[in-house]
Amino acid sequence: MWLLNTITLKLEEFCDNELPPYAILSHTWDVPSQEVTFVEMQGLRETITNKTGFAKITNFCRLASQKGYEYGWVDTCCIDKRNSADLSEAINSMYRSYYDSGDCLVYLSDTKPMADWGSLSIAKLDDALRPCRWFTRGWTLQELLAPETRSFFDATWQPITNRHLVSVISNITKIGDACLLFRDNISEVSISERMGWASERHTTRSEDITYSLMGIFNICMPILYGEGGKKAFRRLQKEIMRVSFDQSLFVWKEDVSSSGFLASSPAAFACPPTLGLWAPRNLAPFYMTNVGLSVRLNIVEILVEDRTWVPKNVLEIHDSEDDEEKVQMAIIGCDILNSDNRWVLLALYVQPIPGGSFVINGKLSRAYRRVASHTWTAVPTGALFHRSGPSRSTDVLILEDEHYDLVRRASREHDHRTWNRFGISLPPILRLDLEAKSEPSQT
Repeated sequence: MWLLNTITLKLEEFCDNELPPYAILSHTWDVPSQEVTFVEMQGLRETITNKTGFAKITNFCRLASQKGYEYGWVDTCCIDKRNSADLSEAINSMYRSYYDSGDCLVYLSDTKPMADWGSLSIAKLDDALRPCRWFTRGWTLQELLAPETRSFFDATWQPITNRHLVSVISNITKIGDACLLFRDNISEVSISERMGWASERHTTRSEDITYSLMGIFNICMPILYGEGGKKAFRRLQKEIMRVSFDQSLFVWKEDVSSSGFLASSPAAFACPPTLGLWAPRNLAPFYMTNVGLSVRLNIVEILVEDRTWVPKNVLEIHDSEDDEEKVQMAIIGCDILNSDNRWVLLALYVQPIPGGSFVINGKLSRAYRRVASHTWTAVPTGALFHRSGPSRSTDVLILEDEHYDLVRRASREHDHRTWNRFGISLPPILRLDLEAKSEPSQT
């Protein structure tokens, strides 16, 4: 790990078991060309002294030295981004770098200086801090959560001290006081809620919104710039499934007609509901296969008496389909706190896939896909009496859209070959329909 000597401003390298106490800087990149890189910091100092990023580094080192730290860490100049292996290692260990720091100095470069931060009321402090870019960037989320100690500074490097600071930061970020005050409480928060913390944050590179979340979920995975934000986020969700049985991972909303159980970005977790875990004795392992998510769920048909509380747009899909493709409810393995402050069941909506069944561990599993992905339902108490419970759960496959497309194409082609095997030609209408539906998707 490269650290910056706060007195000489020279970079020095340390092994993990030899790390000295260090302070760490949290900030936003205002003008990338003005930030000082690893290479520039090792070169001629005269070439970078006029950069605003260099002034930021010197002010940080000055304050860190005043706090008693001989070393500091700044992301712009302490990572050799020319080396992909070093970059991957730095990103995977970023959360730990902030976690292990002695003090995190948070520089809010776009705040308006105040004569006396401590005298501001909650409302005025909120007005002063809420517009800061630091609260909307992806990487700064872990920089807020990981350090044990944080010190905030305004644009002129004056300390922001106010007895309401934690409450205001909680209001802005939607992160509870308990996690802001005691960082180890983060692991006790549901996956859905933690994803929600990042739902309104942004990064310059689409993949970084995923990579910035790895430490929050205690995940390490390869850094693959160029794969795109959606693929990176799906990889993160698959890695989370490897270490957690928290099915709140599936509780999200996106404005798409159909999908699997994996979201495309943290934005899908905006405004997560209050969720509670089910006891492990009521759950079974779930994991992603090459034909979709293998999971044990309680799949419930929508009956006439359910029509009073099932969303109207779900019923429209349900009523438009043939009997074998009617929409059904999938009861997720977590409880939801409803508007009456009672814990009830949570239902997503799925559609059976005709001809879609696979053998998993010697048992035949029916295949479904999620529909009406823009909604879920807190099931009214007693609505599924005698229709829900562990004994009624079954092993199923929830297919992502690409799995669904492949299953439908394979089924049609197999049926076509079966007809031909017996020397029977498909009727012209069915043959044209098969050929049209077998064309590769253009989206």
